Amino acid sequence: MNQRQPIIVVADPDADRATALSSRLDQEGYHVVRRSSGTDTLQCVAECRPDLVLSEAALPDVESPELLHSIHEISPSTKVLFITRPEEKPPVESGVTDEVVQQVDRLLERGTSEEYPAS
Repeated sequence: MNQRQPIIVVADPDADRATALSSRLDQEGYHVVRRSSGTDTLQCVAECRPDLVLSEAALPDVESPELLHSIHEISPSTKVLFITRPEEKPPVESGVTDEVVQQVDRLLERGTSEEYPAS
């Protein structure tokens, strides 16, 4: 019996970070859709009802609390994981990406929305 791949929306205005994380999640068997703004992310949530939205905490056009509230209004079953990055970290670091992937795996198994800092 084939199970469908979980759908994850990666919302990050930084194309390099989004590409690195999307590629890594794809390697882990997730279906990944990339968006660069909160507005585009919300439209995508309405269209594809993803399992998870993985969002940079600081999107330029929508504040995190508003994004979370809107996602849950549109698709109550969609989980949300906000990524916060210390300013001194390089934009793409494999250790950070691996940690985020591990958190995604745990979150999808656990079934709750939480915020985890990616350190």
